[in-house]
Amino acid sequence: MITNRKMMMYSLYDVFAIYPREAISRSLTSLKVMMSYEELRGTNKVNEVKGVKRFRYRNEVIRMSKLESILMKKDIPSYITPLFWQHGEDEDILRNEIKQMGENGIGGFVVESRPHPDFLGEPWWRDLDVIIDEAKKREMKVWLFDDSAYPSGYAAGRIRDHYPEYLKVFLDERHIDANGPLQGSSFIIKAWLEPGETLVAVVAARRTDGVDALDGETFIDLTGRVSDGIVYWDVPEGSWRLFMLVKTRNGGEDTTNDYLNPIDPEPVKAFIEIVYEEHYKRYGKEFGKTIAGFFSDEPRFGNAHTYEGTLGQSQSNPRHKMVLPYSDQLLGHLDKAWEGDFLRYLPCLWYEAGPITHSARYVYMDVVSTLFGENYTQQIGDWCRAHGVKYIGHLIEDNGAHARLGYGPGHFFRGIKGQDYSGMDLVYQVWPEFTSGRHLTPLGYLDADFFYWGITKMASSAGHMDPKKDGTTVCEIFGAYGWQAGLKLMKWLTDHVCVRGVNHLIPHAFTPKANDLDCPPHFYARGDNPQWRYFHLWSAYANRVCHLLSGGQHAASAAVIYHAEAEWSGDYMPFEQVVKALAQRQIDCDVVPIDTFVHREAMTLEKGRVVINDEPFKAVIVPYAKRLPEAFVAVLAELAALEIPVIFMNDFPAEASIASAEFESIMNEIRKSSYVHCSSCAELPDKMIAMQLHELETSSYEENLRTYHYKHEEEHVFFLTNESKYKAVHTDLTIQIEGTPVIFDAMHNQFIEAQYTGAKGSTRISIELQPYESLFILFNNSSNNSTNDTQPSVSKARKAFTSHEIVLTEPWKVSISEAPHVSDFSPQPLIQGLGNISIPAILPEFSGTIRYEAEFELLQEMLVPAESVLLDLGDVYEVAEVWLNNQPVGVRICPPYSFDVTELLAEGRNQLRVDVTNTLAKKRGHNLLDRAMAQEPSGLLGPVKLLT
Repeated sequence: MITNRKMMMYSLYDVFAIYPREAISRSLTSLKVMMSYEELRGTNKVNEVKGVKRFRYRNEVIRMSKLESILMKKDIPSYITPLFWQHGEDEDILRNEIKQMGENGIGGFVVESRPHPDFLGEPWWRDLDVIIDEAKKREMKVWLFDDSAYPSGYAAGRIRDHYPEYLKVFLDERHIDANGPLQGSSFIIKAWLEPGETLVAVVAARRTDGVDALDGETFIDLTGRVSDGIVYWDVPEGSWRLFMLVKTRNGGEDTTNDYLNPIDPEPVKAFIEIVYEEHYKRYGKEFGKTIAGFFSDEPRFGNAHTYEGTLGQSQSNPRHKMVLPYSDQLLGHLDKAWEGDFLRYLPCLWYEAGPITHSARYVYMDVVSTLFGENYTQQIGDWCRAHGVKYIGHLIEDNGAHARLGYGPGHFFRGIKGQDYSGMDLVYQVWPEFTSGRHLTPLGYLDADFFYWGITKMASSAGHMDPKKDGTTVCEIFGAYGWQAGLKLMKWLTDHVCVRGVNHLIPHAFTPKANDLDCPPHFYARGDNPQWRYFHLWSAYANRVCHLLSGGQHAASAAVIYHAEAEWSGDYMPFEQVVKALAQRQIDCDVVPIDTFVHREAMTLEKGRVVINDEPFKAVIVPYAKRLPEAFVAVLAELAALEIPVIFMNDFPAEASIASAEFESIMNEIRKSSYVHCSSCAELPDKMIAMQLHELETSSYEENLRTYHYKHEEEHVFFLTNESKYKAVHTDLTIQIEGTPVIFDAMHNQFIEAQYTGAKGSTRISIELQPYESLFILFNNSSNNSTNDTQPSVSKARKAFTSHEIVLTEPWKVSISEAPHVSDFSPQPLIQGLGNISIPAILPEFSGTIRYEAEFELLQEMLVPAESVLLDLGDVYEVAEVWLNNQPVGVRICPPYSFDVTELLAEGRNQLRVDVTNTLAKKRGHNLLDRAMAQEPSGLLGPVKLLT
């Protein structure tokens, strides 16, 4: 056998300086760390290694740290809680599905009632009895989906059937144009009302352009002049428009027509009584034990069937005209916020009326978004916390809807505030390489700038900013990607969201229904998913990543202001443009709502920094906004006075959201400060670096490298991912931390030696990440372990394996098997060697495992003077499991498909076996989702090489 047991041992002292016996003994079997703990610890062994300091196992030198226990804990908690669909299946099927989850790295699940035929009926309680019993036996947590459909707020039709007065209502406008002067005129209002509608107000205003523009100084409230459905009014000279403001049930989103009114507290109380209280009556003893809480899915205003629910948008086009969220209490709230009579300005919510328009729209959005958060999510969250469980889930964030009406909640941070975790979903919305622009999918268009750069950072920021959320952000993920979403894409998506701050995953979905056509992928699929037997590798990886990114504190350079208030009242820049500019230069941030600054929520100001929920920020970046709330601008002036850099994107705001005489004087004060700057997105990263407002810097431009800094007390964790499918990352990374770095590969649970140089206050580390790769850089910054040497310390990195290669050109024997009969292989003589098997002449609709077997001759002189040998499979689609000389080598669920085979190669004949497992896309890909994306090939494409 070819071996070199002593290779690279001279650098292990640095590893032992940080990690204890338990950590090293497990990592020694990995990658290039090949001596056992006892071997290294022995005096003779250590002395054999030239240039290594003598190693002594002393507790005062090698300290067991919190991070060490996190890394090497045998039983890492599960951070995976998938949706578990219910259709009324038999008990044994339900129990088996839970068994499969529990035995494959999943610690709990959300019981989704959406497909169940009788939610809240006896069949539902029967099935839930079984589910809770099985989960309890397996010590798994159960979360309860809180409705029979999504979005939440339907209460299985009980609101419609028993409380029709609590259903959504809207404010609509109808109008009549008239020219004056016309004395003694009257207008028949009642003829405009449909059955069930109520007149709220009648308002008149002068038109200024003969079309839709209004004179904001001419609004007249005519409501008091209505008699028996007729308004009597002498029309003044000029062109006028008479508005009828109507309370209606018509005109909203059809699919949520029978949903509760989310801005009124009483309907939500009824919802709690119908759904939440009924579950508590039956399972109250399990609340806070087996039952962890409730999951809410996409509650919304639902006043329009659109992501583009912006006030005043295209009102002259009837197809785009919106009815607006309303309740009988709303006008009172609006009057209070307006500090006067708001009713006469209601037409501004649809039409332009000069300077007052933007103030009116800002106030309306400010009020309804606050009411949504307080009456819906906050009220439900308070009930859950009072009953010993948590309230989680997500809103609709898509395409910017998070700051709008329609599908949105008006303001993401207000809408999510009542929940115990922050939350979001990625359903078909993020793909590798789709980093900008828009592209069409079966679920509509996708704004890639928002989905790729904005949604996850926004959600995780809410988890960081709100003390109640304890730094936790959940992501419903993988849903509706189709069967092409195998473990490779799942790994990429996991990295994508976790490097942006997600630390709890809700895979979509497990279904006990055979051959379920509903929004694949389905991970177990009643045993038919050929990749299921490798699922535990992904779950182990995901749990390690989430564990390292939980229980501590995020660290970022900048607070980027959330743009909702700016969007409500005029021209604006979405926050994701700033996030993108920073992320492509490895400068991290959190997205922070204006409320945090104005209400001082968990925020303190110190000289030179803002601290929010114990997370310090060196700078505040304000995306361009034509208008901003005056109270917030006043806080920005305060920041500048405390020498906290404030960077306005493109230009300063021109006006206050609500007209104010004080605004300009505050802005004059801000403009004079040397700590206030303007910048474009292109200039921003260089400006941040020049001002020392960054933590990381690369020696080369690496637009595909994402980074995330997390702290556990004195210990620092840096998570790095390469988001490119095609390009490797090769760079030197300078981190503004002094200490001894250790690299941890969470995919393979291995430590890797770091090549680094240390200088006063910083560490420079050489980084190589192939497509799909990720790694952690770990620092223990305790006084015992930090280095104060004036000379740079250097340790070797993993070898590049580029000095010599041997291409295996031997003939291959190929056979195939299909799940669930994974061990039954049938020969495939038509397949002659390597290549794509999913072509017309071979197996275009085959889903399963393709086995490749070959023998090759290896002479000793081929490897001299090789210290180690790597087997590189080249292109694989997509899971590869390898055996060499009848010994298991390993499994790769994503690139790079390379294996260290130094210990297993033999001189002479060698037998190689490679099992490649694709997804179910070839067999079940004839569906709405899979048909919309390019499908990858199947099989081992190669070339297969030995690298030394």
